[in-house]
Amino acid sequence: MSRISRLAASAAVLALAGTFAAPASAQYANEYYPPHLAHQAKSTKAIAGSGLVIVQVQVNADGSHHVVKVIKSTNSGDNAAAMDIAQRSTYHPATRGKKTVTAFYDFTLKFTGKTVANAGESSGGGGGTKFTGVAGQIDTMIRKGNYNGAKAAATSALASSPDNGTLLSELGAANYFLADYPSAAEAFAKVTDLNKEFKQVAANSFMQAAQKLVNTNASLALAYAQRAAVLSPGGGAFYALGSAELASGNATQAVQDLKKARDAVFADPKADVKSRVNVDAQLYQAEQKAGDTASASTTMDEIKRLDPNNPALGTIQANTYIAQGQSLQREGKYDDAIAAFQQAAATNIPDAVVTGNLSAAFAISSKLSQKDAKPTVADYQKMQGFADKALAIRPNDPQANFAEGIALAGQYLVGNKSDASLKSKALAALAKAKSEAQASGNMSLSIAVDNFIKQSQLQ
Repeated sequence: MSRISRLAASAAVLALAGTFAAPASAQYANEYYPPHLAHQAKSTKAIAGSGLVIVQVQVNADGSHHVVKVIKSTNSGDNAAAMDIAQRSTYHPATRGKKTVTAFYDFTLKFTGKTVANAGESSGGGGGTKFTGVAGQIDTMIRKGNYNGAKAAATSALASSPDNGTLLSELGAANYFLADYPSAAEAFAKVTDLNKEFKQVAANSFMQAAQKLVNTNASLALAYAQRAAVLSPGGGAFYALGSAELASGNATQAVQDLKKARDAVFADPKADVKSRVNVDAQLYQAEQKAGDTASASTTMDEIKRLDPNNPALGTIQANTYIAQGQSLQREGKYDDAIAAFQQAAATNIPDAVVTGNLSAAFAISSKLSQKDAKPTVADYQKMQGFADKALAIRPNDPQANFAEGIALAGQYLVGNKSDASLKSKALAALAKAKSEAQASGNMSLSIAVDNFIKQSQLQ
């Protein structure tokens, strides 16, 4: 193997893996926080005796309410008092995202003797807890929207009670409503016995955090998504889980869970086209990575039917081809990898053209670095051809100029230095690569250019 082949092999580590990134995936489910009690009224009706009554209240988006019925009662004599309390109490409406929405609130009242001993609350039959002390103060802050205050108070209280599940849950809820999803998930992950009042906000925290971390910490994203699926096994959780599994390299399992997410979103009459395309796009990538090209083709056809003019379609396909090429290259299947990179470039999306062609150029470098390789001038001319296509779009791209310099140097050295002009062209391309690398703060590339010039003895 020639010196230029070995140098090209070292340069190949600077190839374009990950530089052509897919657009961030949208979260399937909007955040939901259930209705809750603002003020509990006193009863004007007689209390018959001890018992528990659960009253269903419809809380409207504007804050008005309507008492619907008694859901459960252990003492029917208390029903009138419970209905009276529920009717004269006030409530905060549920929210989905930034909008208030109409939802049902299940008001649980416990009677002891002739008095209301305490009142619990829940939404959708979930049950709940009335917090006291510091936890009660923090709970009030959260319900009034003072999330920064709640976060500070919870953080302070946890300093002396670090394992307090209620305080950790309140910290998680405060961070969630501040849109700091990783911190919210981190807090909820420490809770060993999650109060059901926090179940949905914890599930949403894990979903959102998984999506936030999926490209930077796939293992943690997977752990959070798994917890979300346990707490709230719906479309949002399965979307997060499938995405994390795909990022973790388990494409087969990702396909299974993303299909569950797809079934959920397509069964939801309120799901818009964007949501359907998002989950299909992720499923398409999982199917491609799992090697199920037939299913992937069917999914892509569905995406095209849903949104035929979506400019992201080409990006989705290009990213899939780039990922395929990178996987094939790691397996040593260089010709197949180059073909996949060319397919990415063929989408004619500028970023994909640059990334696809540079990935193909560096794949040739890797191929020529193999022990049994016999590099020829034609090999480096082919590499230059790919670099030229990238430079046609981004003439000042440092990696494109580096690839160009390597290809020209290869032709010069392998061709027994028969064309002196190749040397000057190679040095010019490499000098530009170094200058552009330094200007962009890419010092590792700048050093690699220097090492290449020194080791190839071009100077």
